[in-house]
Amino acid sequence: MQETMPQEIEVRYILPAIRRELARIFIQDHKLSQKEAANILGLTEAAISQYQHSKRAKEVVFSDAVVTEIRNSTEKILAEKNNKQRVIAEMYRISNLTKVRQILCDIHRAQSKELESCNICFDEGLVTIRTN
Repeated sequence: MQETMPQEIEVRYILPAIRRELARIFIQDHKLSQKEAANILGLTEAAISQYQHSKRAKEVVFSDAVVTEIRNSTEKILAEKNNKQRVIAEMYRISNLTKVRQILCDIHRAQSKELESCNICFDEGLVTIRTN
């Protein structure tokens, strides 16, 4: 059986959950329509509807601290509504929060018992990226 990679968990669970929360905050707190939220996030109205009705991305529940960070991101995104790079930057920032990384690891460990003591996602010295 092929082992699931952390990136696959992120794509399947974490990123949709971040989008779900962004959409929820846009609609509930900022009174945007589904259409407006979909346009900002680069999604379809149907996807926004599925997020709102818990038909998509319902497996991940964020802590209040993470929701506060997502709320901060909505402010930055709305300040630059037509800047798609801002949405990408905020999605990236949120997905790299330590608390979000921990959720990813918890899901991964639950799916693979061999990973009970895994700490790859938090081992900063494991990978070196060359910039020159």
